[in-house]
Amino acid sequence: MNATPIRHWVLLLLCACFCLSCQTMKSKMDLIYTGKVTGALSQQLVETYADSLKAPIAAKQSEEGTDWKILYATNRLQQKSPSDEIGYANEFGPEVAYGSSQVHISRKNQSDLKSKVIQTLWQGSPDPEGQVEISSLTPADEEPFFADLNLLLERAPQKDVLVFVHGFNVSFPSAVTRAAQIANDLPFNGPVVCYSWPSQGGVEKYLLDGQVASSSVEPMAHFLETLVNSVPPGTKINIMVHSMGNRVVMRALNRLPQHFETTKPFQNIILAAPDVGVSEFRTLAPSIIAQAHRVTLYSGSGDVALVASKAVNQERRAGDSREPLILEGIETIDVSAVDTSFMSHSYYGSNRAVLSDLFALIKQNSPADERNWLLHRDFAGQNYWAFDKEPPEIKKVRTTSL
Repeated sequence: MNATPIRHWVLLLLCACFCLSCQTMKSKMDLIYTGKVTGALSQQLVETYADSLKAPIAAKQSEEGTDWKILYATNRLQQKSPSDEIGYANEFGPEVAYGSSQVHISRKNQSDLKSKVIQTLWQGSPDPEGQVEISSLTPADEEPFFADLNLLLERAPQKDVLVFVHGFNVSFPSAVTRAAQIANDLPFNGPVVCYSWPSQGGVEKYLLDGQVASSSVEPMAHFLETLVNSVPPGTKINIMVHSMGNRVVMRALNRLPQHFETTKPFQNIILAAPDVGVSEFRTLAPSIIAQAHRVTLYSGSGDVALVASKAVNQERRAGDSREPLILEGIETIDVSAVDTSFMSHSYYGSNRAVLSDLFALIKQNSPADERNWLLHRDFAGQNYWAFDKEPPEIKKVRTTSL
């Protein structure tokens, strides 16, 4: 057989494959830049996010809204109201207390999987704000608490758990409802645990909160070690901590058993707007990096709370990105371009761009260099990432629906 026709057909086949590849790429670009989407690509997206966007196992939806089961651990003192309702005060308890809560979010979020893909990836407008309140608290001993957590983990599609730790000026009810809001908005479909240290709940008590945070390190270390030893091997433990809570968590992580640095029990440790001095952060970071598969630092240049903290503590804070803190083993993300909050301090749970980034990080296990809405930056020869003011992937598809 003549070799020339064979080469001719091979060339035609290669060209056809190339054209098909180009057409597929064009379809994806159409999705991103014009909002057009094919049925096949729609199905591909749904399949990609099938596990990470399955219905949350800790939530039940109804016509009135969503009821979340939020597990909690706290070193606050338990108290009862005049009507005999259980709560937790700002004082220290003698040991870590455990329990579960039911949090009702009156907003509705019953979108199907296709709609969730669009909203999660490209910042579809969030649902209207609704009332968020604790409907019940049920204390539990340590062993039944972790048994309850493990039952939830058995049903979790990705065998992951989210541990949320708040910052200063936060009461116990505010901490628990905030954890539910984050889980609802992220969205997170595994079990959720809120750890609440006894913040004194007042801006004027900032210095006292700093002392309380230092005293809460041992209880936090006990909780984290018990958590790791109580869940099944391979559980993806994600810790998200905000503001002054970083002092509690980072110091506690440095007190965990040495073998944690070889077993790496934590999937993600997310340090949002850390109110931690730069020198202490550098000292504590190596052990934290060693214990986690990924450590992420979210910082901002307009964080008024951290500017005030610098004045009080006489040292720049790690969450202040005006001079980015960049350490090997930590992905630093500057949120300055997308954070429009008044105090610029709570972006981790209220900004849709940051929530989308957190979803890709926690639920899709995507490193920063694969999250295309982040821009690569350089500071003094070191690499970090920053949000664009509004990435084109988001701008062009705000009104897209699958």
